[in-house]
Amino acid sequence: MARLYARRWDIELAFKTVKADPKLHLLWSSKPAVVLHQIWAVLAIAQLLQALRVLVAAAARVDPFDVSLPLLVRYLPMYAARGHPDPLAAFAADGARLGFVRPSRRIRPVLPAVPHLRPPPSPLPLVRTPRYARRTCERRGQARASPAN
Repeated sequence: MARLYARRWDIELAFKTVKADPKLHLLWSSKPAVVLHQIWAVLAIAQLLQALRVLVAAAARVDPFDVSLPLLVRYLPMYAARGHPDPLAAFAADGARLGFVRPSRRIRPVLPAVPHLRPPPSPLPLVRTPRYARRTCERRGQARASPAN
């Protein structure tokens, strides 16, 4: 639960990535088919950018969140255009010096050791019969009507 709570803003960061980093925040058309194609293209590009971020982080031996995604989008094409045999490794090698790879400001939760969890005892009933239908009639002061009435 602590890890999930610490990652609660990841969806907002993903939306920011989709809207701002690849510069695809404007709709190209008002036709529904073109808008749907653009949405799928933007999601595919965002997924590729995240994959490149993970590869750069693996080459730099850091956490993926330590690689700046906006700087990756801006400068990785320049590394590829220079003719590096492995632009991702060159980007990772220059990352610490140029600020592409820097410690993330994310909060990393410190979790306590979890004791061994035991299953519930076997006679424990896991399903309970509902009582809400009877309570609503009694609460209103109404007697149950028989089908013959």
